Amino acid sequence: MATAGAPNIAPAGTSSNPILDYVQNNDNDILGNNLTLRSLEVDATGAQTAVQPATLRDEFTQEFLNSIMNGLGMLDDQGRLSIFFAPTTVTLSVIGLRNHPDEGKFIGFLGDLLNGVHFDYFIKTQNPCPFQPIANTILCLAADDIHGQALQHNGQARFTVGPHQAGDAGVTLTHSRKIFKIPFTLLQQFMAIPDDADVTLYFWVTIFPLIQAENMETEMKSLIDYFRVAATLDAAAGTSSLVWNNAAAMPTPIGRNADVIERRTSQLKRSFPTIFVDRAAASQVQQMGAMAAAQDRHNAVAQEQLNFMKNQKAAEKLSKILKVTHGAPQLDLICRMLLKANLQDLPKLWRDLFDAKDTTARDEILNRALRETAFQERLEVPHTMPGTADKLLQAYWHMVSSDEPETGSACNPFQWCPAKRMAKDAQDTAKIYSKGNIKVTAEEQKALEKSTLFFCHLDHMENLIRHGYLLWLTLTGGDKAHPVVKFLSEYRGKIGGNRDRIERFPLRDSSDRDIIGVLIQIKLAKELEGWSRAQVMQEPAPILNGDLIIDVVTDQSGNSNGWEPWTSTLGTIKADYGESLKVFRSAGRRPATWGLQDDLTVVGTLTDNVSRFGMVSAVGGNQTWQDDVSHIPEEIAPRAPAMPRARAPRAPAPAPAPPSRERTRTTEVINWATDADLGRTWKNSSAQCGAVKQAAKRGEHEVPPLPKSSVAGHTSDPMCLNWSVLHKCNAECNEAYDHVEQSAEKKEELKKWVLEHASKVPARQRRRRRGGNQAANE
Repeated sequence: MATAGAPNIAPAGTSSNPILDYVQNNDNDILGNNLTLRSLEVDATGAQTAVQPATLRDEFTQEFLNSIMNGLGMLDDQGRLSIFFAPTTVTLSVIGLRNHPDEGKFIGFLGDLLNGVHFDYFIKTQNPCPFQPIANTILCLAADDIHGQALQHNGQARFTVGPHQAGDAGVTLTHSRKIFKIPFTLLQQFMAIPDDADVTLYFWVTIFPLIQAENMETEMKSLIDYFRVAATLDAAAGTSSLVWNNAAAMPTPIGRNADVIERRTSQLKRSFPTIFVDRAAASQVQQMGAMAAAQDRHNAVAQEQLNFMKNQKAAEKLSKILKVTHGAPQLDLICRMLLKANLQDLPKLWRDLFDAKDTTARDEILNRALRETAFQERLEVPHTMPGTADKLLQAYWHMVSSDEPETGSACNPFQWCPAKRMAKDAQDTAKIYSKGNIKVTAEEQKALEKSTLFFCHLDHMENLIRHGYLLWLTLTGGDKAHPVVKFLSEYRGKIGGNRDRIERFPLRDSSDRDIIGVLIQIKLAKELEGWSRAQVMQEPAPILNGDLIIDVVTDQSGNSNGWEPWTSTLGTIKADYGESLKVFRSAGRRPATWGLQDDLTVVGTLTDNVSRFGMVSAVGGNQTWQDDVSHIPEEIAPRAPAMPRARAPRAPAPAPAPPSRERTRTTEVINWATDADLGRTWKNSSAQCGAVKQAAKRGEHEVPPLPKSSVAGHTSDPMCLNWSVLHKCNAECNEAYDHVEQSAEKKEELKKWVLEHASKVPARQRRRRRGGNQAANE
């Protein structure tokens, strides 16, 4: 018997494919969104409650009489597909043929028409009856799991999963029948299945995603369950499927049954007049269109294969992108930061960054894009430090905490605006380290890269913001309507226009007047951080204040406490970048007649970084920014005539220096399974993690111990407060065992604890140790 895995196609010039043409026209879809296959569902716990076969046959008949085209699919004992179209019950008695032996039989024609002729088959209704539920239930994986395994299948053997045992993860008892209904909307996809294809594999790879895309999993549950069973072995050595039909169960041709043929033909003409026309009148049209129809069919199958290959290639590309971004959450965050719905909407720059082979290539791509943007805007080209592209791809864009000004990228002004020569020096050093002949560990190199800040004076604040504007304009693909781009574009002029007001306005600490630029950087960083954090938490983003600082110095904000930000960032900079800040202050007090050029920017480095990592000896001591202080333009000091060096006698070896207090670097870990409500509750408490954890540990301020962890082996130990309320911590945390996705019950328990006890603990003045992420474990 011929199968209908693909429509029967006669030799070129003798046939057309009217059924295929009919189902490819959506105007013929009478049911549309009212489609449902629920009557074919079989409850796994009670097959006796399923819709009976007679009722199902009546449903098919009523749809046929109402011109609804659908198909009835069956797999034979080799897994080959047969599709029977327009199934209905034979009613010869209505035309006067009473007591006819074929009265009440169920009939459908196999495959497409051949030379305008259809071939009807009797579909069995008893002994055996494929409409009945199968004899046994079977444990099957969820549809998404089977789909995932099908995408990985690349062998020559038939695609199968299982068998499964009770207790296996993700399996459920499943029931089905030995027939399945193919709705109009999927007929052309089933007709496109090649005769020699693995039908079950084809369904899970090609057709199931179409059902998902239309959000029709509920309506088509019976169809999905059929192929869940078809893919699942019921025994380890099984070679067939519970839904396959043996030869005795498969339909049989009606043969030379004139009464049935006549009745059937008249019914088909009434229900589908555009398909079943007079053969003589249609003969010439069929002859002329045969070759074109055959070519159309060939093209349709080729398109299916092309789409399959595209899907496979897209999956491989997505896997590469997720490797670059260290996971899907960061990729989602990039889309939210740029206000794009999905990966496909991202600007071309990001596709180039995803495809780049390494960090150096990604930095080159970013800098090239920045140059193009600057040229289009008629502005000076901004410069970035090595590793900026990776920071954008793999981490938060804002300063992750007030005590870590070296973190972040696009939302942290301390990472903007290095002078051209500074960026070049840093890039040259990075290239030296990338050659592998410098004895510095990966951890040390990472710390070096994270240890650089850029301090900017008030005179050059407009340039700083302009560089930030160009960076954001580049990242967004030139989207000037993006809120951050629009904010920076407008704000850069306001800062320059109010420079004198800002400089004259009283500060809370008058000794900080010579670092007003740094204070503005901190204020701007906090403003952008609020917007960025809202994207991370998937909350409505605040409106960026276009009059930031300006509203205070022009006496329009009503804020009598000054404009400086209340944050520990300045204290951190003074403690950890003190020598660099000292040089910065000194440079800012020099008269302009000393010939300053470029942006008056100082590169701050962590104290003792160089001596700790031996950079001077490793690089040869010729890098201009490798001292323990900072790098400032050489033109700051007046040039004196060169003096010949006198050779000094070799000095005795100095006594060993006392060990320096080195900044302890930690490995930050992010809690992507965040709870926005818990985060807001903590934020509203205005509490400090370190103080609250200490009070809970010591029983101070009437604060009870923190709720216990739910992790096995640590049910007597406290939860990690930072992980759940700040959504980040470090890998060296004493409660690292609790760095897991918390259950809803645990989140609610901790939220209640925070509401009742966090506010009892008074805020304390942090005395930050050199280095260390105080908020993490104190």
